[in-house]
Amino acid sequence: MPFVEISMGTESLTTEQKIKLNKAISDTLLRVFQEEKGIKPPVIVVIREHSPDNWLIDGETLTEVRKRRQTQR
Repeated sequence: MPFVEISMGTESLTTEQKIKLNKAISDTLLRVFQEEKGIKPPVIVVIREHSPDNWLIDGETLTEVRKRRQTQR
């Protein structure tokens, strides 16, 4: 049974976008398993959301990166 875990900052995606992401991942895994193994196992997708202040990208928190990108638009 495939298990996929995705970590992202909170508010990265809406609920609707998470559902679309889950469907795309599940469909891809099911297609590969069907083609390679001839089976369609249940696919589990877990999305873990973390505070953007706990993610650091090149020394900046994700919150700071998001703010900087907003001002650059």
